[in-house]
Amino acid sequence: MKSRSSWVLASAVLVAVLALLWWQSPRGGAFWWSDAPRHALNAAFVTDLLRDLPWHDPAGYAYRYYAQYPALTILFYPPLLYFVTAPFYALFGVSHEVALLVVFLHYFAFGLGCWRLARCWLDPLPALAFALLMVLLPEIALWGRQVMTEVPAYAFLVWSAVAFVEHRRGGRIGLLYLAAALLVLAMYTKITVGFVGLVYLAVLAREQGAALLRHPHHWAVAALAILGLVPLIVMTLKFGQANVQSVAGVADAAASRTSLQGWLWYLRQMPSQMGWPLLVVAVLGVWRAWRQRAALPWWGLWLSWFVVGYLFFSLIDLKEARHSVFLLLPMAFVAVWAVQDLLPHALGHAALAALVLSTGAVTLWWRPVPYVDGYARVVDEIARRAPRDSVVLFSGYRDGSFIFNLRAREDRRDLSVLRADKLLLRVAVRRELGVEEKPVSEAELGQLLNDQGVHYVVMQPGFWTDLEAMRRFERLMAGPQFEEVARIPTPANHRAHETELVILRNKGPVNPHHKPLEIELKMIDRTITVN
Repeated sequence: MKSRSSWVLASAVLVAVLALLWWQSPRGGAFWWSDAPRHALNAAFVTDLLRDLPWHDPAGYAYRYYAQYPALTILFYPPLLYFVTAPFYALFGVSHEVALLVVFLHYFAFGLGCWRLARCWLDPLPALAFALLMVLLPEIALWGRQVMTEVPAYAFLVWSAVAFVEHRRGGRIGLLYLAAALLVLAMYTKITVGFVGLVYLAVLAREQGAALLRHPHHWAVAALAILGLVPLIVMTLKFGQANVQSVAGVADAAASRTSLQGWLWYLRQMPSQMGWPLLVVAVLGVWRAWRQRAALPWWGLWLSWFVVGYLFFSLIDLKEARHSVFLLLPMAFVAVWAVQDLLPHALGHAALAALVLSTGAVTLWWRPVPYVDGYARVVDEIARRAPRDSVVLFSGYRDGSFIFNLRAREDRRDLSVLRADKLLLRVAVRRELGVEEKPVSEAELGQLLNDQGVHYVVMQPGFWTDLEAMRRFERLMAGPQFEEVARIPTPANHRAHETELVILRNKGPVNPHHKPLEIELKMIDRTITVN
């Protein structure tokens, strides 16, 4: 009964904290990070795929879907989150809120898993403090309050760690199979969490030595895990070349892995990822734990986790703070353990409460999630004006936000989107990696838009106008073929790329039947024909 009440208390507190984070999360189509609306759109694609069941031509179905909604990245990312989200879309409709709800269900599972993992070594209240710290860490809360894959992957990962630790403590081989299965599911959500497999191997090798290789179940677990990952590996090698390139080397890397700066880069992110109060306590905890390491049953796991993870992420040339959120788990744990170990019972609980409150304050007051609003309103205006079965041209930085908001309008599934950058440029994944301008004149572009059935254009003024091709586009929009019908502000809580979007009507002789058009998909090295 006491154990059950601990579960109930931990769950209730986590629900209350997550409700506060939900209240702070941008919704209503106000996306910020470019991947977020794409994740939400990928889930909509899976929903439509499972409804339509195009078994005769699934690849053609995907290409046609991209032609209508050209922000689809279904083959670029691991797909598990999209399949989990699809039933919720089917029940409640496609929306930003439903996609975020699925992320928050994972968020709850992540927090509860952190509590359960900490209970392997800590008392109930320190374990709850650890779970709350993990939920409230600034970097984790930043991505957990968006439609992103970090927290969903973390949820599978932390429960995998629970199964692994319990296997080590009790020897139940079934838990090792479970740990491997949950790690595979985590990789089908975000592939980079795979480094934890090396952590498990290192811990078992240290404990069992050569006997590790003589256990048939270990070989079976490894074989099943590799077999389960084969589709993900094939998909990544075939369609995720941009991800492979981010490991091998990128032109705009924040710091090269061959430099000292590159190897210190993730250490320098930790103050903003954790907040200074928790980071200072964590550093003190590492020093104290090192002195007692022989007597600490968790030391080998957390040391291996941090060292292997740090080496892994530092070897990847593309540096982003969100990539290393998986390194924060051992740091937060050591901080909580140090407080419990150093201070008397009541004083330790008070200190942990202070850590939780200070970390929550950093996150809730100083690290809000950026947003850019107004895109849903633009879509409403387009939905009101655009003729049936027509095409909308979009030119702007946040094409994914516009396209997802359009897909969310079930009453206007007849509308399709063309992207100006696809017509005028060849961009290698993102502009920083290279851009080539196509020699399309203003007259040719005007005729092309007529041929493609473009009745309306949504334009971000000044978008990439340092390029001549985009300047030609803006001159065409300012000419007699197009007339402005609306300007809609895009309010944001940060300095965004845009402040407004302009809607223009094509006054030219628009073809009611689109002509075939070839679109290059540089991300997967394909060219498709849009009919």
